[in-house]
Amino acid sequence: MITVILPTYNEADNIALLISAIQKNIPSNADILVVDDNSPDGTAARVKTNRHVKLIVRTKNRGLTNSVNEGITASKGDVILWMDCDFSHPPSVIPKLLKEIERGADIALASRVRNRGLSVLVNTVAMAFFGRNITDYTTGFLAVRRTVLDRIPLLGDYGEYCIDLLVRAQAAGYRIEEIPYISPPRRSGYSKTSLRFGYGYLITVLRLLWTSGK
Repeated sequence: MITVILPTYNEADNIALLISAIQKNIPSNADILVVDDNSPDGTAARVKTNRHVKLIVRTKNRGLTNSVNEGITASKGDVILWMDCDFSHPPSVIPKLLKEIERGADIALASRVRNRGLSVLVNTVAMAFFGRNITDYTTGFLAVRRTVLDRIPLLGDYGEYCIDLLVRAQAAGYRIEEIPYISPPRRSGYSKTSLRFGYGYLITVLRLLWTSGK
């Protein structure tokens, strides 16, 4: 069984269209779970109109990683997929990720063909130290077997968790496959990435280098 987790904050303008697009790209028995950080723009109210979608509204311990982790705990899927909710992660890529899981991958990640901004620096550093088998360590758009998440829980804020997960999964010998895609501009709202998160990414890389002994 597959669960798609959608962590949201102020995505009222995107969420209904996104859910509709996702439903066209997943098996009929897959679950969609929206984990909303009590968005003031009415995101949760938009989700409630769709009886086929499950909703969790969080008022404490907010943040992307905590949202995804809560979704993982609440989900029933053997395969967990999560993605951003601003259409920068195209739903049309989902079937390709799930196909890689069917073929035996433990993690299937969507890698941006053209990284922008801070991602270029972070991924260049990560590839230099951890290998070029993965080209997008900060993707945030991936499908993962629950057995992997049971062994490697998500750690770190914002996209830091993705670097941590991929590096530790590589070290543990899990099979990771990449699907390249071109990231379109977000349709509505604003980017939540900032220099603060870029600093956190680099700290995560240094921590992983220290613990790996490289």
